Amino acid sequence: MKSMQDEQYKTLGAKTLWIFILSRVHTAGVFLLLTIILFVGGVDGWFANVPGVNVNLTKYAAIGMEASALLFAITFVGTFLVSWLIYINYKFSLGEDSLKIKRGILNKEEVAIPYRQIQDVDIERDLSFQMFGLSRVVILTAGHDDEKGSGDESEGMLPAVDKDLGEWLQSELLRRANVQKVIETK
Repeated sequence: MKSMQDEQYKTLGAKTLWIFILSRVHTAGVFLLLTIILFVGGVDGWFANVPGVNVNLTKYAAIGMEASALLFAITFVGTFLVSWLIYINYKFSLGEDSLKIKRGILNKEEVAIPYRQIQDVDIERDLSFQMFGLSRVVILTAGHDDEKGSGDESEGMLPAVDKDLGEWLQSELLRRANVQKVIETK
């Protein structure tokens, strides 16, 4: 049974899982490529047509193909599992006084960013994000270095949200930040 506080938290969206998988699938892709090369070059392929190549080499190619296929399957399942765990444990909530971000699998953390400290909210979209209709929301706060490329280290970052949700979050966070700044100065 979820508490009232947990019900306020929102997930990043279903498309985000695919971005998490694509950003971690490189090792599995190498094993898949190796499997394809060994399959094409296997018993009746390239290796069998090379003069002076004996049958034992093609047997080793078949064994290597099976091993790389197994390694591909293991790494892909592991990649999917890790990506899914990161996805289900990454949540955010717009509270009364702050944006709260929960994240982490083993080392869970909850970051609360008071609206009064928010200086700017950036939306970043690289090519893969544009293809999926996603945005990365980076929240720049007072006291945080404003360097280019620092988005990945920013504590106020939602790595991938739907484009419309990202634009709404940007305007809502800036509105709440300006309201709190105006109230404090009066």
